[in-house]
Amino acid sequence: MTNSSTHNEKAKEAMRRFRKRFPVYVRQYEKEWRAANPEKRRAIEKKCRDKVRLRVLTHYGGNPPKCKCCGEKHIEFLSIDHINGGGSKERKIYGSKLAYSIIRRGYPKGYRVLCHNCNQALGYYGYCPHKKK
Repeated sequence: MTNSSTHNEKAKEAMRRFRKRFPVYVRQYEKEWRAANPEKRRAIEKKCRDKVRLRVLTHYGGNPPKCKCCGEKHIEFLSIDHINGGGSKERKIYGSKLAYSIIRRGYPKGYRVLCHNCNQALGYYGYCPHKKK
């Protein structure tokens, strides 16, 4: 282990101890920081959401992730599809943050990666136009 990584680990451990020892102070500080820095907070949250989403897309869609139907590879166009439907029922149980709930549940079976077009067509028509011939 290098000297800087040892220092980083020690600093992280010290911060964990501080947070555990003074939780009220930490919560108050974080609340004030979020109120004073809304743009930074949103940027940090977006970066975290994107990272989690990419982990799930990579798990179910390969590396790099792609649509199982048409092969679309642009991350912005990809979505997580419930293979047997049931997305609305699942939202009632786990909430709207699908990627987070998938990771918490250990990447269960029953999902795949589709582009938004294929996913929408399957939900609306019951088939994908790429497969219709």
